[in-house]
Amino acid sequence: MKEEEIIQKIKNIQKDYKAELEDNPEEDRLSFLDQINDLIRSIFNDPSMTVYDVFDKEELRKWKKNRLSRKIKNLFLNNYKNTFYFALLVTITGFLVSEALEFYTINGVIDTKTYVKAILTEVCFIFLSGYRSDSKIQTIAANGLRVSIFCLMMFVITSKTFMDSTKTSSSTNIIQEQVLILEKQIREKEKDITYYRDVKQWPNTVKQLIKERDELVKKLISLKEKQAEGSNTEVSDLVRYKAYGNAFFRIILLLISILITRRLFSF
Repeated sequence: MKEEEIIQKIKNIQKDYKAELEDNPEEDRLSFLDQINDLIRSIFNDPSMTVYDVFDKEELRKWKKNRLSRKIKNLFLNNYKNTFYFALLVTITGFLVSEALEFYTINGVIDTKTYVKAILTEVCFIFLSGYRSDSKIQTIAANGLRVSIFCLMMFVITSKTFMDSTKTSSSTNIIQEQVLILEKQIREKEKDITYYRDVKQWPNTVKQLIKERDELVKKLISLKEKQAEGSNTEVSDLVRYKAYGNAFFRIILLLISILITRRLFSF
């Protein structure tokens, strides 16, 4: 019965609030205040409770002055879930900014402008993620901007990964080509050594050829060691797959930041 009474009082307040009475607006405001006071008493079941002191001019001035800090406190400090979401969003944003720095560098130098570009892009991405449209035209424009900046962010944060993968693959191909060339040169030196030792019988020339062959063998061994460390064709494929995985991971972080932003903020 108590709940029905409270609901009925709320409906009466909604009805009176929507009504437009022009005869005595001051009386209407006071009547509305009386209804609010009566509702508060019903909710807390305390006839002695009053809201009139709260609406004192000095109290209202304090309320307005501390409104921002109160919102932040209610949003984060008094809500552990939102605090966790906000910390996660800050972490993701910091990681994405660090990933975007190399894309915005000029001649490989990271300066203040580089940080400004990376942070500004991420802030715009967060703003558009939490933006709420008021009309159909704004909705279409906002969705177009969201798609555009999402594609930009995806390209920015994945470009380094694919560039590193391309460099590794190119290095692998170069090493493989060098190995084939050295093996061919060593075989030719072996033929020359056999010819000048068995046919011509020129010992000085044979010594020189053996020396040249040994140098080629050292270079070949060095390249083979690099291949053994991981710079081979199979590992190159693994690096490429790893690049795809890293890019997919960053895309997931972008999507998560969108969800967190839309949950925490509304612009």
